[in-house]
Amino acid sequence: MRAVDRIIAISDIHGEGRKLLALLEECEYDANTDLLVIVGDMLDRGEENLDTLAICRKFQRQGAILLKGNHEQFVHDSIIEMLTNENWRAKPSVDLYNWYTYHGGYSTYQEIKNLSPDRLRKILRFIRSLPFYYSAGRFIFSHAGANTAKPIEENEEDETLWMERSFPVCPAYPNKVLIFGHVPTWGLPPYNSKFKKKNAKIWYDTVHKDKIGIDCGSCFGGRLAALEIPTYREFYV
Repeated sequence: MRAVDRIIAISDIHGEGRKLLALLEECEYDANTDLLVIVGDMLDRGEENLDTLAICRKFQRQGAILLKGNHEQFVHDSIIEMLTNENWRAKPSVDLYNWYTYHGGYSTYQEIKNLSPDRLRKILRFIRSLPFYYSAGRFIFSHAGANTAKPIEENEEDETLWMERSFPVCPAYPNKVLIFGHVPTWGLPPYNSKFKKKNAKIWYDTVHKDKIGIDCGSCFGGRLAALEIPTYREFYV
Protein backbone atom coordinates (compact mmCIF):
# COMPACT_ATOMS: atom_id res chain seq x y z
CA MET A 1 0.00 0.00 0.00
CA ARG A 2 1.26 3.49 -0.83
CA ALA A 3 2.05 5.77 2.09
CA VAL A 4 -1.06 7.76 3.03
CA ASP A 5 -2.09 10.03 5.86
CA ARG A 6 -5.42 8.30 6.36
CA ILE A 7 -7.95 5.95 4.84
CA ILE A 8 -11.48 7.17 4.13
CA ALA A 9 -13.97 4.27 3.94
CA ILE A 10 -17.42 4.70 2.39
CA SER A 11 -20.04 2.11 1.47
CA ASP A 12 -23.39 1.79 -0.31
CA ILE A 13 -23.45 5.00 -2.34
CA HIS A 14 -26.28 3.54 -4.42
CA GLY A 15 -26.35 6.02 -7.27
CA GLU A 16 -26.08 9.15 -5.12
CA GLY A 17 -23.00 10.65 -6.71
CA ARG A 18 -23.65 14.22 -5.64
CA LYS A 19 -24.00 13.10 -2.05
CA LEU A 20 -20.70 11.23 -2.36
CA LEU A 21 -18.96 14.42 -3.52
CA ALA A 22 -20.54 16.38 -0.66
CA LEU A 23 -19.33 13.77 1.83
CA LEU A 24 -15.79 13.84 0.48
CA GLU A 25 -15.82 17.63 0.73
CA GLU A 26 -16.93 17.27 4.36
CA CYS A 27 -13.98 14.89 4.90
CA GLU A 28 -11.60 17.31 3.15
CA TYR A 29 -10.51 14.33 1.09
CA ASP A 30 -7.21 14.76 -0.75
CA ALA A 31 -6.40 12.06 -3.32
CA ASN A 32 -2.70 12.89 -3.00
CA THR A 33 -2.46 12.08 0.69
CA ASP A 34 -5.55 9.97 1.51
CA LEU A 35 -6.67 6.53 0.39
CA LEU A 36 -10.36 6.28 -0.48
CA VAL A 37 -11.88 2.80 -0.12
CA ILE A 38 -15.42 2.39 -1.46
CA VAL A 39 -16.83 -0.83 -0.06
CA GLY A 40 -19.25 -1.80 -2.83
CA ASP A 41 -22.78 -0.99 -3.99
CA MET A 42 -22.00 2.09 -6.01
CA LEU A 43 -25.05 1.39 -8.19
CA ASP A 44 -28.85 0.89 -8.00
CA ARG A 45 -31.63 2.50 -5.98
CA GLY A 46 -30.48 6.11 -6.56
CA GLU A 47 -31.05 8.25 -9.64
CA GLU A 48 -27.45 9.06 -10.69
CA ASN A 49 -26.03 5.65 -11.44
CA LEU A 50 -23.88 6.26 -14.52
CA ASP A 51 -22.72 9.60 -13.13
CA THR A 52 -21.83 7.90 -9.85
CA LEU A 53 -19.91 5.24 -11.74
CA ALA A 54 -17.97 7.93 -13.60
CA ILE A 55 -17.15 9.72 -10.35
CA CYS A 56 -15.95 6.52 -8.70
CA ARG A 57 -13.85 5.56 -11.71
CA LYS A 58 -12.23 8.99 -11.68
CA PHE A 59 -11.24 8.47 -8.06
CA GLN A 60 -10.01 4.98 -8.94
CA ARG A 61 -7.66 6.45 -11.53
CA GLN A 62 -6.33 8.70 -8.76
CA GLY A 63 -5.61 5.69 -6.55
CA ALA A 64 -8.89 4.87 -4.80
CA ILE A 65 -9.85 1.25 -4.10
CA LEU A 66 -13.28 0.23 -5.39
CA LEU A 67 -14.74 -3.08 -4.18
CA LYS A 68 -17.53 -5.15 -5.66
CA GLY A 69 -20.90 -5.28 -3.93
CA ASN A 70 -23.92 -7.45 -4.59
CA HIS A 71 -25.51 -4.68 -6.66
CA GLU A 72 -22.51 -4.57 -8.96
CA GLN A 73 -23.04 -8.31 -9.35
CA PHE A 74 -26.72 -7.73 -10.21
CA VAL A 75 -25.68 -5.25 -12.91
CA HIS A 76 -22.96 -7.61 -14.17
CA ASP A 77 -25.40 -10.48 -14.63
CA SER A 78 -28.05 -8.26 -16.18
CA ILE A 79 -25.65 -6.82 -18.76
CA ILE A 80 -24.56 -10.32 -19.77
CA GLU A 81 -28.19 -11.14 -20.49
CA MET A 82 -28.64 -7.92 -22.47
CA LEU A 83 -25.61 -8.80 -24.58
CA THR A 84 -26.39 -12.47 -25.15
CA ASN A 85 -30.20 -12.80 -25.22
CA GLU A 86 -31.77 -11.07 -28.22
CA ASN A 87 -35.21 -11.36 -26.62
CA TRP A 88 -34.33 -9.87 -23.22
CA ARG A 89 -36.67 -6.90 -23.60
CA ALA A 90 -39.76 -8.94 -24.40
CA LYS A 91 -38.95 -11.97 -22.26
CA PRO A 92 -36.43 -11.11 -19.57
CA SER A 93 -35.17 -13.89 -17.35
CA VAL A 94 -36.49 -14.16 -13.81
CA ASP A 95 -33.19 -12.77 -12.51
CA LEU A 96 -33.24 -9.73 -14.80
CA TYR A 97 -36.89 -9.04 -14.07
CA ASN A 98 -36.40 -9.38 -10.32
CA TRP A 99 -33.38 -7.07 -10.39
CA TYR A 100 -35.19 -4.12 -11.92
CA THR A 101 -38.54 -4.83 -10.26
CA TYR A 102 -37.72 -5.90 -6.70
CA HIS A 103 -33.98 -5.55 -6.03
CA GLY A 104 -33.39 -1.84 -6.54
CA GLY A 105 -32.25 -1.99 -10.16
CA TYR A 106 -35.02 0.00 -11.85
CA SER A 107 -33.15 3.31 -12.07
CA THR A 108 -29.94 1.67 -13.31
CA TYR A 109 -31.95 -0.35 -15.83
CA GLN A 110 -33.51 2.82 -17.18
CA GLU A 111 -30.06 4.35 -17.61
CA ILE A 112 -28.43 1.38 -19.35
CA LYS A 113 -31.21 -0.30 -21.33
CA ASN A 114 -30.56 1.75 -24.48
CA LEU A 115 -26.77 1.90 -24.29
CA SER A 116 -24.76 0.51 -27.18
CA PRO A 117 -23.24 -2.95 -26.79
CA ASP A 118 -19.79 -1.34 -26.63
CA ARG A 119 -20.78 0.82 -23.67
CA LEU A 120 -22.37 -2.13 -21.93
CA ARG A 121 -19.18 -4.15 -22.43
CA LYS A 122 -17.13 -1.34 -20.88
CA ILE A 123 -19.30 -1.38 -17.77
CA LEU A 124 -19.05 -5.16 -17.69
CA ARG A 125 -15.24 -5.10 -17.89
CA PHE A 126 -15.11 -2.54 -15.12
CA ILE A 127 -17.28 -4.62 -12.80
CA ARG A 128 -15.28 -7.75 -13.57
CA SER A 129 -12.09 -5.92 -12.62
CA LEU A 130 -13.30 -5.07 -9.11
CA PRO A 131 -11.75 -6.98 -6.21
CA PHE A 132 -14.08 -8.26 -3.50
CA TYR A 133 -11.87 -7.46 -0.51
CA TYR A 134 -8.95 -5.24 0.40
CA SER A 135 -6.47 -5.40 3.27
CA ALA A 136 -4.42 -2.55 4.71
CA GLY A 137 -2.46 -3.26 7.87
CA ARG A 138 -4.84 -4.55 10.50
CA PHE A 139 -7.92 -3.44 8.53
CA ILE A 140 -9.87 -5.62 6.10
CA PHE A 141 -12.58 -4.19 3.85
CA SER A 142 -15.34 -6.14 2.11
CA HIS A 143 -18.88 -5.38 1.10
CA ALA A 144 -20.86 -7.70 3.36
CA GLY A 145 -18.30 -9.20 5.71
CA ALA A 146 -16.86 -12.65 5.17
CA ASN A 147 -16.99 -16.28 6.11
CA THR A 148 -14.63 -15.79 9.02
CA ALA A 149 -14.23 -19.53 9.52
CA LYS A 150 -11.53 -19.31 6.85
CA PRO A 151 -8.97 -16.63 5.92
CA ILE A 152 -10.29 -13.70 3.93
CA GLU A 153 -8.16 -14.66 0.93
CA GLU A 154 -9.85 -18.08 0.84
CA ASN A 155 -13.37 -16.66 0.75
CA GLU A 156 -15.44 -17.13 -2.36
CA GLU A 157 -16.73 -13.93 -3.91
CA ASP A 158 -20.33 -14.58 -2.83
CA GLU A 159 -19.19 -14.95 0.78
CA THR A 160 -18.18 -11.28 0.75
CA LEU A 161 -21.07 -9.95 -1.37
CA TRP A 162 -23.82 -11.43 0.83
CA MET A 163 -23.98 -11.56 4.60
CA GLU A 164 -24.54 -14.65 6.69
CA ARG A 165 -27.03 -13.89 9.46
CA SER A 166 -24.52 -14.93 12.11
CA PHE A 167 -21.72 -12.70 10.82
CA PRO A 168 -22.40 -9.60 12.98
CA VAL A 169 -22.48 -11.59 16.22
CA CYS A 170 -19.50 -13.89 15.60
CA PRO A 171 -15.80 -13.08 16.04
CA ALA A 172 -14.02 -12.06 12.85
CA TYR A 173 -10.22 -12.30 12.51
CA PRO A 174 -7.72 -12.09 15.39
CA ASN A 175 -5.96 -8.75 15.61
CA LYS A 176 -7.90 -7.44 12.61
CA VAL A 177 -10.86 -5.10 12.12
CA LEU A 178 -13.28 -5.95 9.30
CA ILE A 179 -15.06 -2.93 7.82
CA PHE A 180 -18.22 -3.65 5.82
CA GLY A 181 -21.48 -2.25 4.48
CA HIS A 182 -24.47 -4.01 2.85
CA VAL A 183 -26.87 -3.82 5.81
CA PRO A 184 -28.02 -0.43 7.14
CA THR A 185 -26.53 -0.07 10.57
CA TRP A 186 -29.93 0.17 12.25
CA GLY A 187 -30.44 -3.45 11.21
CA LEU A 188 -27.37 -4.71 13.06
CA PRO A 189 -27.59 -5.99 16.64
CA PRO A 190 -28.29 -4.60 19.12
CA TYR A 191 -31.06 -2.68 17.38
CA ASN A 192 -31.65 0.85 18.71
CA SER A 193 -34.50 2.80 17.07
CA LYS A 194 -32.87 6.05 18.25
CA PHE A 195 -30.27 5.62 15.51
CA LYS A 196 -32.58 4.71 12.64
CA LYS A 197 -32.61 6.48 9.29
CA LYS A 198 -31.86 10.22 9.61
CA ASN A 199 -30.02 9.56 12.88
CA ALA A 200 -28.16 6.49 11.61
CA LYS A 201 -24.63 6.08 12.92
CA ILE A 202 -21.67 3.90 12.11
CA TRP A 203 -21.92 0.57 13.97
CA TYR A 204 -19.15 -0.90 16.11
CA ASP A 205 -19.03 -4.45 17.37
CA THR A 206 -18.84 -3.76 21.10
CA VAL A 207 -18.53 -7.45 21.96
CA HIS A 208 -15.67 -8.71 19.80
CA LYS A 209 -14.38 -5.25 18.83
CA ASP A 210 -13.34 -6.55 15.42
CA LYS A 211 -16.09 -5.34 13.03
CA ILE A 212 -17.40 -1.96 11.92
CA GLY A 213 -20.52 -1.42 9.78
CA ILE A 214 -20.50 1.77 7.73
CA ASP A 215 -23.69 1.53 5.64
CA CYS A 216 -25.95 4.11 7.25
CA GLY A 217 -28.77 3.52 4.77
CA SER A 218 -28.60 6.72 2.74
CA CYS A 219 -30.84 5.36 -0.02
CA PHE A 220 -33.42 4.29 2.58
CA GLY A 221 -33.76 7.70 4.22
CA GLY A 222 -30.60 7.43 6.30
CA ARG A 223 -27.22 9.07 5.81
CA LEU A 224 -24.12 8.51 3.72
CA ALA A 225 -21.25 7.93 6.09
CA ALA A 226 -17.46 7.98 5.94
CA LEU A 227 -15.06 6.52 8.47
CA GLU A 228 -11.56 7.94 8.84
CA ILE A 229 -8.87 5.40 9.70
CA PRO A 230 -7.02 5.04 11.98
CA THR A 231 -8.68 7.79 14.06
CA TYR A 232 -12.26 6.43 13.72
CA ARG A 233 -13.47 9.94 13.09
CA GLU A 234 -16.94 9.88 11.51
CA PHE A 235 -18.49 12.06 8.78
CA TYR A 236 -22.09 12.18 7.57
CA VAL A 237 -24.20 13.92 4.93
